[in-house]
Amino acid sequence: MKIVVTGAAGYVGSYLINKLLEDERFADYEIIGFDNFLVGKKDNYELIKRNGRVKLLHGDICDREFVKDLLKDTEIVYHLAAISGVVQCNRNPMLAFKVNVEGTLNMLENSVKNDVEYFIYPSSAAVYGDVNGNLAREDTPLNPLNNYGAMKASCEMLCRGYHNNYGLGTVILRFTNIYGVGTYPKWRTVVTNFILRALRNEPLTIYGTGEQRRDFIHIDDAVEIYKLVITPKAKGEVFNAGSGYTASVKEIANIVAEIAKRKGIEVRITYERARESKERTFAYDVSKIKSLGFEPKYDIRSGIEKTFNDIQYILAKGFREFQNEI
Repeated sequence: MKIVVTGAAGYVGSYLINKLLEDERFADYEIIGFDNFLVGKKDNYELIKRNGRVKLLHGDICDREFVKDLLKDTEIVYHLAAISGVVQCNRNPMLAFKVNVEGTLNMLENSVKNDVEYFIYPSSAAVYGDVNGNLAREDTPLNPLNNYGAMKASCEMLCRGYHNNYGLGTVILRFTNIYGVGTYPKWRTVVTNFILRALRNEPLTIYGTGEQRRDFIHIDDAVEIYKLVITPKAKGEVFNAGSGYTASVKEIANIVAEIAKRKGIEVRITYERARESKERTFAYDVSKIKSLGFEPKYDIRSGIEKTFNDIQYILAKGFREFQNEI
């Protein structure tokens, strides 16, 4: 049987494949990853471990014939391919809709036709919108504030429809802010951005008071959730996928500065005018995913420290050496 990973050249997709290869639970599976390289980079395929069980392809989730043929004898689909982020979905909504919604529909339809057992869909906290400082739970009404959140909510409804109508084993994971070094760092996240600036002796810039709070989850913990939900108990369910701890931007900056200081690097924290009129707090209830046995390996402090060490190593020796060490 096969595992298919869409968006395999992306930040999470490439790392997920590497971690599946390390896990004995998935030792009997052939793994096929594909990407159209619209978002993910072709070079990222070079960061995926060379293994006879893995086949990496160029392909598009919107290509009906390609997907139909590819999903034969597939048990698990990890559907990670998407145009993600608020900016990109607002900038080109028609393309984002085609990829995110129509592409997901194509994957769902062909999963049913090929008797796929599990269809794992990564949604986002963006489906909730502004929860006004309340704890976001899986039964909280959805109220997306932008195109990205609306498309994620649309895909969630499609997943539910295909589960209810055809019995497809869909699992929806509403991820929060993923950080850390997977096969490579994602520089635009606040954690990795602060670490990079610290290592370059540049100030850590906070917009507003820094009291805005979010749930952050290390990529190792995020990938563990992807593996954990391959269980009959998860079929047809929706899970908040986070750490359960809300950290402020100020707290993250202070942790990065403390770690840097221990390494002999003095870091300044500076403040600029807020980008938004309201500094939001977004807290996540993760009791449901914990009921499946999930316990985060990293709290915010240990996760940032690991990320700091990983990035320092990469900047000193490069990606290839970092991969070889792993």
